[in-house]
Amino acid sequence: MKYVIIGTAGHVDHGKSALIKALTGTDTDRLKEEKVRGISIDLGFATMELSHEMMVGIVDVPGHERFLKNMLAGTGGIDLAMLVIAADEGVMPQTREHLAMLHFYGIKHGVVVVNKIDKVDKEWLELVEEDVNAMLTGHFLAEAALCRVSAITGEGLSNLKETLLAEAKQIIMRDRTAPFRLWIDRVFTIKGYGAVVTGSVLSGTAGIGDALTLYPSGQQARVRGMECHGHKAETVYAGQRAALNIAGVDKNEMARGMFLSHEAYGQVSTTWDVMVELDQPLQNGTRVRLHLGTGEFLGRIYLYKDGSHPYMRLALEESLAASAGDRGILRLYSPQDLLGGVMLIGPCKNTRSISEERRLLGAALLEQDIHNVVYSVIVDHKGMISGSEIKRLVGYINKRQVEQSLELLRIEEKIVILDHWYIGSGSLRLLTQKCIGLLDAFHSAQPERAGLSREIIKQKLTLEDKAFDKVAAFWQKEGTVVSTGGDLALQKHAIKYNNWYHELIITCDQVLTNQEFNTIDVCMLGEKLNLLPEKANVIFNILLSKGLVIQVDTISIYWKTMQYTIKVLQQYFQSNERITVGQLRTMLNTSRKVALALLEYLDMHKYTIRRGDERYPGLKMLEFSEQ
Repeated sequence: MKYVIIGTAGHVDHGKSALIKALTGTDTDRLKEEKVRGISIDLGFATMELSHEMMVGIVDVPGHERFLKNMLAGTGGIDLAMLVIAADEGVMPQTREHLAMLHFYGIKHGVVVVNKIDKVDKEWLELVEEDVNAMLTGHFLAEAALCRVSAITGEGLSNLKETLLAEAKQIIMRDRTAPFRLWIDRVFTIKGYGAVVTGSVLSGTAGIGDALTLYPSGQQARVRGMECHGHKAETVYAGQRAALNIAGVDKNEMARGMFLSHEAYGQVSTTWDVMVELDQPLQNGTRVRLHLGTGEFLGRIYLYKDGSHPYMRLALEESLAASAGDRGILRLYSPQDLLGGVMLIGPCKNTRSISEERRLLGAALLEQDIHNVVYSVIVDHKGMISGSEIKRLVGYINKRQVEQSLELLRIEEKIVILDHWYIGSGSLRLLTQKCIGLLDAFHSAQPERAGLSREIIKQKLTLEDKAFDKVAAFWQKEGTVVSTGGDLALQKHAIKYNNWYHELIITCDQVLTNQEFNTIDVCMLGEKLNLLPEKANVIFNILLSKGLVIQVDTISIYWKTMQYTIKVLQQYFQSNERITVGQLRTMLNTSRKVALALLEYLDMHKYTIRRGDERYPGLKMLEFSEQ
């Protein structure tokens, strides 16, 4: 069974609700006030089976300009428009306005219905149709079928149904395998069941027991039960009108304009980059009304620095939950004149001008080119991006299509895949060049350092921990950089540094190795190696980090001096059972402070064992052999 959602449009009192009742038997004017006044005020809904393979849900919208907000809430999710024009009145202001709104919403399919033909003669009807055709010139309905009907007498209804069926067959079915999404257009309670929401299923599939996310709050909800087109159902699909009995979220926490999603695919922000199609020029900062999905949102529209392109920044007064590629309508705040259409690209970045990458993303979304949308999302991100984040940013698109695009982009060498993380090839080149530049400058300034801290490089490149680990591993595999503990270095520097370090060790051994006990400090090292104080301090810290200088309390000892000391003690213990601090001080010709610190170090490393004020040889002392 194929499911399609039809939406009415047209001027007030042109017989939209009467026409739906004649087609379906359903009176869509459900409110008492609607019955009294004889006009539609809010959205109405009906179901019609056009054939054994075609079921349609119909959204009836109010035509009066005072209820335009409600009309727009029902139009954003339709597949096929039914523009209704009364034969006795012809084209009217809301006829033109509704037609423009259908265009701005990006609707491609529709049927034109001239209703109330029982009220006019043939000549008048022909004049009305001439006006209708003139109005439709240049619009998406210019080539649409025109049906003459009377909702009162039933004339032309069979032909209208056949026409709707033929047009509905041309519509590409909404993707049932994409992530589930439903814009909420009604919220109410049923005694014994609790909160119920209704809406058009825009994509995906949901079943009883499924967990859903409510946007923009992010609350978790569960489906207790569901109906589709007036019948209980176990599952609802894209293209259907559905009612969901919701658990986990109170009725008062849900409202028209929110949506339910199967997974965390929604994006929430108060500022959005948008593409606009305007009927009139706008001043910077104009206060507007955005109609998107089933909601209305207040905000201001701002021009970017250039100002000569269709890209603008939309700053809203409350958070908007939406998805890349969502289309809406802009009206002035007051008077509520139609301004044009808008398509969301994504939450704004902190820039005064829109980037070329974001323009490319907007163009791909406008063309609904999934392959280029996926590529543009990666490029727009600039750095490393996870597969799950790509799927969220491209919107409600079948996962398999996204994964196929990723694989094709890899084959085309437009992207690089690093263990389920992705980056544009151009972005990776720029990132690599920036890293090389950072390291080159660091090596020139501090050639005696093995490398630059990974943490510093990560911060300079503004990468997250996991992303940096992946790209750093790639650089090491490619030979761009080498890892030296917690540092990274260019390969040519690492070779040069290793040679320098080897020579440093040889020199230190020559000037610091003595057959007697000596402590070491920065000044002594500078004198021995003929270094300026700041360089001596750097070399001292390098030796300390490599374990060639051993810190013992507040004193420092060269590693070979420590070996000499242990050897002296080992020889002492061959003929003596114990040693005191004073005896060690005399033996090494040093101070009590140094001797005490040495013994405490030897205790800690199991060379000696303390008993009271005396030390005895430990296991490591007995096993010690000079390296």
